[in-house]
Amino acid sequence: MYTALLTAIVTWISANFDLPPDYNYPSIKLVPATQITFTPAQREILSLQTEAGQPSSRREVVSVYDDATKTIFLPDTWKGETAKELSVLAHEMVHHLQNIAGKKYNCAGAREKLAYAAQDLAATSQPSFRLMRLHST
Repeated sequence: MYTALLTAIVTWISANFDLPPDYNYPSIKLVPATQITFTPAQREILSLQTEAGQPSSRREVVSVYDDATKTIFLPDTWKGETAKELSVLAHEMVHHLQNIAGKKYNCAGAREKLAYAAQDLAATSQPSFRLMRLHST
């Protein structure tokens, strides 16, 4: 259902970030927001920030990518109609491409850094995938 959109996002990510394209897409599941929680990596980042006495740069958890099942979980209210919603999908697609490429990072924060960079760029620039309209098929 999201093939054209995911193709555009993967192409954009690989053109703008150091990740190879892979067109084997993850599953996407829309679930109640209450079912979306911090991943172990995100909990590690928050724990390290707390231990270091750093103020938490917490962002609300609105989506998650599961490496084991290659699944992106988005809230059931997600429509893919706004820059913010599409940037969240781009963030999770970075994690999928990192997973598929077998990328390893020294810490969870390094893995998240690239995903947040893509999310921020997608939200503030005009990537071609933002022009797409989703159609249920």
